[in-house]
Amino acid sequence: MSVRRELDSGFFRVRLIVLVVGGVTAALLALGVSALLAFDRAVAPELENRTRLIGAIVRGEIQQAVELGIPVDAIAGLDRHLGETLGRFGEVERIAVRSMAGELLAEAARGGEAGESSFTPAPADVLAVARGAFVLPVLAGNELVGDIVIEVNSRFVHTRLRDIFLDVLVVALVASVIAVELVFALAHGTVGRPFDRVLRLLREQRQGIFAHVVGGGGLGGLGRAAARFSDHALDLARRLATLPAATRAGLVARAGIRVDADGPCLLRLSDIADIRLALFLFSVGTEVATAFLPLYARDAGRPPWLSSELAAALPLLVYLLAIAIMSPFAGALARRFGPRRLFVGVLAPAAVTLLGMGLSTSVVGITAWRAGLALCYALGTIACQEYALRAAAGAGRAAPIGVSVTVIFGGVFCGSALGGLLAERFGFAVAFAAGAVTVLAAALPALLSMRGEAGDAVASAPAPAAVAVRRGWGRLAVLLLAVAVPANATTAIVVWYLSPLLLAELGSGPAEIARVVMLYYLVVMLVGGTASQLADRRVGPLPLVVGGALLSAAALLHLAAHVDFWGTVRMLVLLGIGHAMLRAPMHALALRIGGADGGALSALRLGERIGALLGLLVSAVLLGHTGIAGTIAAVGWTVLCGALVCATVESIAGVGGRRARER
Repeated sequence: MSVRRELDSGFFRVRLIVLVVGGVTAALLALGVSALLAFDRAVAPELENRTRLIGAIVRGEIQQAVELGIPVDAIAGLDRHLGETLGRFGEVERIAVRSMAGELLAEAARGGEAGESSFTPAPADVLAVARGAFVLPVLAGNELVGDIVIEVNSRFVHTRLRDIFLDVLVVALVASVIAVELVFALAHGTVGRPFDRVLRLLREQRQGIFAHVVGGGGLGGLGRAAARFSDHALDLARRLATLPAATRAGLVARAGIRVDADGPCLLRLSDIADIRLALFLFSVGTEVATAFLPLYARDAGRPPWLSSELAAALPLLVYLLAIAIMSPFAGALARRFGPRRLFVGVLAPAAVTLLGMGLSTSVVGITAWRAGLALCYALGTIACQEYALRAAAGAGRAAPIGVSVTVIFGGVFCGSALGGLLAERFGFAVAFAAGAVTVLAAALPALLSMRGEAGDAVASAPAPAAVAVRRGWGRLAVLLLAVAVPANATTAIVVWYLSPLLLAELGSGPAEIARVVMLYYLVVMLVGGTASQLADRRVGPLPLVVGGALLSAAALLHLAAHVDFWGTVRMLVLLGIGHAMLRAPMHALALRIGGADGGALSALRLGERIGALLGLLVSAVLLGHTGIAGTIAAVGWTVLCGALVCATVESIAGVGGRRARER
């Protein structure tokens, strides 16, 4: 059992993550820095030559006026002309015209560059492109009457190289997350799952049960042990098959063993980790537009009566509405058709909807395709959650939800980062096409890993709605209205809608917006697993739920008071920590209150979607009146009040429960 405990231990996971992330990041950073330096050394002389050429163009225009007999200090509109020239050529920092006595006749200089307040310092200290000046003479015949000074804008290259360097960092983080998921899948498939099968065969055969064999037994000693135990069951079945039925039944009864008459069947085990890679790729592909969707919809064609604020929010509104409609039925569909079949079945439609969004030019088309993607997303994610809950039957309640939430947010992190990067460098259509390919790639790990019994259909499962209503419905309603709805509405309003719009107003492009928004998902991914483990242990879910809600409220109120770039960065990081603390524990608390048969989760999912939908609709309608800061402040106060109400109600319920037990 030590091998399996080692694989499941947090220390092993931390070591694995550190090794993978460190190796991938170091390699990509080394490659990126070397590429930056080589590019800079190559572009420096080209920049100087281009600046000289621009200076020669300006000099030629002034020289032409001088040759017509106009004194250099009497040329009309020279300042305006220099300003227009400076605006056309970003490589130039300053253009000045001086007389022979050194008097400044006209000048145009560039101010601070927009977007210099990036959340990481520019790599200007390691770049060779420096600020240089070129002086070109102005002649009237053979007489020198003045000169033109052209200064190189070194920030022109620094800004672009900074963006490239940040893109390298994003690619390093995304590659690290993907590498970690692949390594976890490899470890689970080659060590974890084979080890579980060998232990299961060993326990069964010690109890006299020879009903199962395994296919692939794993590497090395695991494979040999699995083959040996499978041979025991097959050999015993073959020997007993040669005996008459009465003799065989008597021998089996005297020996106290169990052997199926048709021979041993293939052992099929299920584990929570079976869904990791498939769900991760599915989330990456479906969330490529997370960082730029409001901007994409706002700039698309729209009817005259639709405002830009509502146009930016419309795809998100319909997305949440479609998920709210599908969520109550997704669990029943997963039980009827099986989580594995349902998940694989929605991949092709999801890819088609992504391609449709990329090809649409109007808000109506984008919204319609987004609604179809929402239906596929709800079915796919809930199918994986049903698989995880079924695979973890009898274990902690927060663990399967925590794994699915962590994997989903890891996929959203990678999808939003890659989507923003591809959209800025290659266009929106390429980003959506990459998402469609990634969604289709999720079919392979789903078919290979989700083969356990948890992926089978259970058509006779009871309807899950009634129990949650009868058992603790008041506390469940408080948890839903005070915590779940505000938390989900915060994600829709602040992370999906307002943050991209705010960053765009501050001068950020799609790639930088994606880099900032992805911090929220990165933090949720890193903290979510720890919160799930704490919820299943002594800490319990309630302190994490209340603490996460309070931290989320503090983050929102902080941004409302500091509406700027760095305030947005801090808010998203703190909000991610708060949501990571409460999401999986909130589901565990709902299962504790309403029972573990699925009714509580169905009610929670439906309430979350409806609350987020209404919150986003209200915020989009009132945004023109309240402004971004006012909207965020209102959401923050709502989250704070909900956390206090939930803490009060659960404290009263806890006191009442202790008194009832004492009686």
